[in-house]
Amino acid sequence: MKHIVTKICVLAALFSVSHQSMASSGLSPNALPKIRFQYQMFCQGCHVGDGRGGKDVPDMRNHIGTFLSIPDGRRYLIQVPGSANAAIGDADLANLMNWIVTEFGGSSTPDDFIPYTGEEVGELRKSPLTEVVDYRKMLLQKIALNNGNVTEERE
Repeated sequence: MKHIVTKICVLAALFSVSHQSMASSGLSPNALPKIRFQYQMFCQGCHVGDGRGGKDVPDMRNHIGTFLSIPDGRRYLIQVPGSANAAIGDADLANLMNWIVTEFGGSSTPDDFIPYTGEEVGELRKSPLTEVVDYRKMLLQKIALNNGNVTEERE
């Protein structure tokens, strides 16, 4: 019985955190199952379930929001091949990216984060990046010059 109560409390806490993330991204809680499925289909292969990343794949946890501090960084998040070429519509990609930023961004996400729109995503997808690694390094240097120290170190 004690284990059941513990599991219920954990599930309630997870629901509360996910609900808060959804609210801060402007999405309804009803959208969460679809967005999580899309994350599994189009993002999880490289960034794994918790956003950790892998070899040559950046860790999004408490880091992805730093890209939102400059316009080029905001564009980058949509123009990376995984985003730009995902087999979903522009509005769905906007919702997915807004969820990713609020779910994994943690303290790196600016308080004044403006959610992506389908129209913005549609325009950005027209110019996907081809050289992602060097471009990301350049962006991180630019962000560091603007805001102080930013690193891409893994935990």
